[in-house]
Amino acid sequence: MRYAFVEDGIVKQSNRPLPNVWANVSNFDLFDISTLKSYGWYPYRFVEAQKDVYDVVDGSYFSIEEEEVVEYQTIRKKTDEDLQNEIINQWGNVRARRNIELMESDWTQVLDSPFTEEQKELWRIYRQALRDITLQTDPFNITWPNKPEPGETIIEEVVSDVEPEPGITNE
Repeated sequence: MRYAFVEDGIVKQSNRPLPNVWANVSNFDLFDISTLKSYGWYPYRFVEAQKDVYDVVDGSYFSIEEEEVVEYQTIRKKTDEDLQNEIINQWGNVRARRNIELMESDWTQVLDSPFTEEQKELWRIYRQALRDITLQTDPFNITWPNKPEPGETIIEEVVSDVEPEPGITNE
């Protein structure tokens, strides 16, 4: 159990275990609740605020009740500046991950890599998709490209302007 120490109607310490010794009294942590309260020590309870994604915790306040001290968390709505900072921070996270993925795939482009030119091209395409990540509009919903799989090949779609002969299908 956690406790709060109250002196002159003010919470001086909170959310802590009882001390073993208090005011030169040994085995203080073995006293019953009524004796502890006479020394100013009350059971402590924390109440977390109900918040949504547009709220931010901005502090708390205490309520000294007969049987316990309750700490209530307080919230406020995020400001435009708060929201803008979250977006900026998230873009930083996206860029950091992107840079790691680019660095980890650098070896695929060196002259002596074990890949064929077609496999290198797949990796070049993947790496360009990583560089283009910041062209996406929402840093919280990034669509990350998939790394090329071993044995994967480039599939090119051939488009023909020639109409098939009647009765012949392309299936």
